[in-house]
Amino acid sequence: MPLGVLATMRTDPSRYPVVRLRSVSRDGECVGVLVHTPPWNPTISSTEEDVAALMGGAYAAETHDLFGVFGPEAAASAFAEAAVTGSEEHAEIEGRMGLYELREVSPVPEAPGRMRLANGADATLLQSWGEAFHAEAVPNDPPPTSNTGIRYATNGRVHLWESPEGVPVSFAAFGREIEGFVSVGPVYTPPEARGHGYATALVAAMSRQALASGRRGCTLFTDLANPVSNAIYEKIGYRRVGTMARVRFVEG
Repeated sequence: MPLGVLATMRTDPSRYPVVRLRSVSRDGECVGVLVHTPPWNPTISSTEEDVAALMGGAYAAETHDLFGVFGPEAAASAFAEAAVTGSEEHAEIEGRMGLYELREVSPVPEAPGRMRLANGADATLLQSWGEAFHAEAVPNDPPPTSNTGIRYATNGRVHLWESPEGVPVSFAAFGREIEGFVSVGPVYTPPEARGHGYATALVAAMSRQALASGRRGCTLFTDLANPVSNAIYEKIGYRRVGTMARVRFVEG
């Protein structure tokens, strides 16, 4: 993810108005990194727990807008415990995310309709869907901005699944891209359109498109507390390769 944020900065410099980059070296070798794009919590790389703890203590002493951390579970927990040491806060895991990787798409049942690229006419719909996804899936994250819909509609990375009648029923986005892998997410289907396989068909079609374009594979994050979505992605061909944790700092 830190590399993905840097890749996004190269293609869309306005996406993150503030970017802080930190690293830890041992005997001249980089052994851990942190990237922080407020108001998002910082993300740390996979690293040893003692390195993560060093980063947590040092960065907490440096900044006043540290409210949590995201990263591989063991490293994120060590970072958080060190960051709150000596304060009136404690660290609390608010969610675990499965990191999934795909290199080949498995056959999935066809859903009625077709995939298409989003365009400017979809901005209002995508704004409302982006806000609904935030409220349902990631309510503790910073909310979508007022231009999220137009960004989704015009950046060439968001696709919709349309019903046979031409009505949009699901959306998904390509996100960070690094070293031949492109991330997929968010993925959202409104409640009234669920149960028809639209999101499955859309993510499968986008994954096939990514591979056909020469990419090595796709990645995505899923909420491990949602076994339904996990099963859907596994059916498409995604395989879990790691566990990430969202850790927040809580008063008392």
